[in-house]
Amino acid sequence: MIEPEVLRKLYSVSSANHNRINCDQCHTSAPHNDHVLDNHYEKVACQTCHIPEYAKVNATKLYWDWSSAGQTDEEGNGYSEDDADGNHNYLSIKGNFVWDDHVKPEYYWFNGTVDHYLSSDTIAEVPVKINTLFGEYRDSTAKIWPVKVHRGKQIYDTENNTLISLKLWAPEKGQGAFWKDFDWDTAARLGMEYNDRPYSGNYDFIASEVYWPINHMVSPKEQTLACIECHQRDGRLAGLNDFYLPGRDYNKSVDYAGFGLIFLTLIGIVAHFLGRVVAFFKNR
Repeated sequence: MIEPEVLRKLYSVSSANHNRINCDQCHTSAPHNDHVLDNHYEKVACQTCHIPEYAKVNATKLYWDWSSAGQTDEEGNGYSEDDADGNHNYLSIKGNFVWDDHVKPEYYWFNGTVDHYLSSDTIAEVPVKINTLFGEYRDSTAKIWPVKVHRGKQIYDTENNTLISLKLWAPEKGQGAFWKDFDWDTAARLGMEYNDRPYSGNYDFIASEVYWPINHMVSPKEQTLACIECHQRDGRLAGLNDFYLPGRDYNKSVDYAGFGLIFLTLIGIVAHFLGRVVAFFKNR
């Protein structure tokens, strides 16, 4: 028996754009019965209009600051502080968090392929991109996607310019695990040693970002994005400025060309009207 191929790839972790299920496989690429809306499919992902917000029920973690981890109570033990909804505002073993619900996505060009930061990579830019979504306007396979950007601060080696692999867990105190001893330097040295990576002995914390294309939490059609939310100044797509967006962007050449076409159209209408009047009187 031959097993059927199961589409199962997850956008956030897969580097290759294959073996995935897409909206148009069930809904087609022209589901709206509206020529203007269906034309958007060429450069706008379905999720962009149909997922105007995420974390609709429970809050989602948007920021994680490792640098604040390690605080202890009077007895030297770790502790936690939660908000009214039970979300961790602070954990001694992990640091501070920022949560929110009903979050408006950020928007990026995405062609389905992703790059990832590897443990052997040196830091090339700040914030450090743990993954990078590929795509741009000129890429025929790229579309505008809604994205959750998870930001934070992570420990890194200031001399080798690499993110540090920490030793986090051990069954007992005194074995160098950060979650037991709260000693950054020892946890960094043992973690890098275990992973056979060099450690200079000097560390600090650096900003990082992780990009998660959003595919879940589709809203009812009555709650999809209205045109004005993108086609205006300071709208949802304000951060994507590598293309001309009607209603948002101002270009003298394009505007003058449009006005010219309108003017020529009016001249044509008047000329046609006058021609009909002249013909009417000539044929009387």
